[in-house]
Amino acid sequence: MVASKAQQAFTAERRAKAIRMKINGSTYTEIADELGYSSRGSACSDVRRALEKHVIEEGLAVEAWRELELARLDILQKAIWPEAMEGSPRAIETALKILDRRAKLLGLDSAIKLEVLTIDALDAQIQRLEAELGRNDLAALGGEAGEAEAAEGPAG
Repeated sequence: MVASKAQQAFTAERRAKAIRMKINGSTYTEIADELGYSSRGSACSDVRRALEKHVIEEGLAVEAWRELELARLDILQKAIWPEAMEGSPRAIETALKILDRRAKLLGLDSAIKLEVLTIDALDAQIQRLEAELGRNDLAALGGEAGEAEAAEGPAG
C-alpha cells in the first residue's frame, strides 16, 4: 500500500530531523524518544535508510559520511572557537585537534613528495650524462667512418 502524500511528508520531515539530531550527536535512543519512533532500532533503521537513499541517489557513499563528519566538526568548532580566540589553552588545544581532524578528513595532510638533490648527486648525474654523450659521440664517429669507407669503395 502506498503512503498518502501527508504520510510521505511526515516521514520525510521526521527523517530530516533525525539526521540533524544524529549530526548533532544525539543517540538513537534520544532520537526515538523525541521523534516518536517505536524503538531505538527503528530510529537507527530510519536514519540509515535515509542515508542509504541519499547515497543511492547521489552515488556518493563516502562523500555522504564525510559530509556528516564535517558537519559535526563544524558544530564542535563553532562551540569552542570563542574560548580559543580568548586565549584559553585548553580551548586552543581542542580547536587545533578539530582543525587537524578536518584536514585529515579532507586529505589536506597527504604526503608531499620532496626530492632533495645534493651537490654529490648532481655531480654524479653530470658524469653519467657526460659518459652517455661520449658513447653517443663515439658511435656517431664510428658510423661516419664506416660511411666514408663505403663511399670510397673497396681498397685495393
